[in-house]
Amino acid sequence: MNESTKKYNFDNMIRYLNDQMELLPNLESKYMGLTMPFPQQTVLRNRIIESIEALIRYDQDVCIAVHLNRADDGYIEYKKIILIGNDYLHLRRIIDFMERQHIKLNIKDTCILYRECTADLNIHLKGNHSRITSLNDLFAGVEIHIDHIQAGMGYKYENKQVDEDIIHYCCHKDDEEGKELGYQLFIKSLDYFSVKLLAEGFVLGYPAVDSKIKIMKASCTMCFYRDYYYISGAHISLKNAMLKADWQICEPLMQIHMTCNKLYFEGNSFFKEVENLYILEDDNCKLSFKSKLSTIIDILEEMYDHKKDVLDFHMKLDSFVPIEDDTQLKEKFKVIYDIDKWKDELNDQEINSAIPPV
Repeated sequence: MNESTKKYNFDNMIRYLNDQMELLPNLESKYMGLTMPFPQQTVLRNRIIESIEALIRYDQDVCIAVHLNRADDGYIEYKKIILIGNDYLHLRRIIDFMERQHIKLNIKDTCILYRECTADLNIHLKGNHSRITSLNDLFAGVEIHIDHIQAGMGYKYENKQVDEDIIHYCCHKDDEEGKELGYQLFIKSLDYFSVKLLAEGFVLGYPAVDSKIKIMKASCTMCFYRDYYYISGAHISLKNAMLKADWQICEPLMQIHMTCNKLYFEGNSFFKEVENLYILEDDNCKLSFKSKLSTIIDILEEMYDHKKDVLDFHMKLDSFVPIEDDTQLKEKFKVIYDIDKWKDELNDQEINSAIPPV
C-alpha cells in the first residue's frame, strides 16, 4: 500500500469514527421515556417517523429508542418506539408537541431506562480477538475496568495506558508513519466502541448509563498496515472483554421533595408504603423521601392533575438499585442514532419480506 493510499484510507476511517461518535445519544440525566406501539402499516409508520424527525428538530434533547425482538436469522421485529426525556415535565412537553402532530401519547405508557452494571467491579476484564489469513496474522487485545460514576452523568471513557507503542508488526516491518496512523486509529476505535457498547446496552440490551470504561492495557499485532482491522479488532476485543463481566440490571432510585396539603397526604395510601419518609408539618406537609422510579411513576399523573393539592414537586435521580430476580425484561433495547439510516433499514426489511422465497 503506497503512502498516499494509506493516508487517504486513514483520513476516511477517522472521519467515519468521528461522525459515528457525534451520533451517539446523550443519555445524561435521562431515565424514562414515553412508549407507543410500532406502526405496522407503511403509510402510518412513515407519518410517525416524519413527526419524530420534526420533534428532534424542535427539541434536540430528546432521544429516540425502540424495543425489539431479534430472530435467529437476524430479522428484527420492532415492538415499541420510545421517546426518552430528561424528566416528567420534559415528557409532558413531548406529549404536547406530538399531539399537535396528531399523534397521541399517554404518560402512563412509560418506559423506565434501566441500567446494566457489573455485580463485581473490582476486576480487570480481558478480551482478545485473533484472525489468521494467508496474508495476515492479526491479533487485538484489551484489558478494561468498568466503574460506576455519579448518577445522571451519562458515560465516560478513559485510556490509562501511557505507552503509545501498542501497535506491533510480526513479520514485515512497516514504516513508522504507518505505525503512528495505526496507533491513532486503534485508540480512536477503542474510544468510540467503548461508549457505543455502554449506550446500546450490551448483554441484556439496556443502556449502561452512568458507567465508565477504563482501558488498562491494549495491543494490536499484524503483519502490515490494515486500517480495517484496527477498527474491527478494537470492537470485537472490547465485546469479548465485556462478555466476561457479571451483569445485572438496575433501575433508578429517585429523591422526591414535595409540598402538599394535609388532606391529600392523609388520604393517599401511596405515602404509607414509602421508606425514609421525612415530614415537616406546617400549614401544609413538606415531604422528603426516596422511591424507585417504577413505584412512583404510577402516581405522577395524579400529582400533576392535583395542582391545588400538590403545591410543589421536585424529583431527581439519586442512584440505582438492582431489580428483583423475578423481573422479566425480555425485549431488547436499541437507541436510534440516525433516523435516515433507520428508515433505510426499515425499507430494506420491508422489500426483503415481500420477496417470495426461491
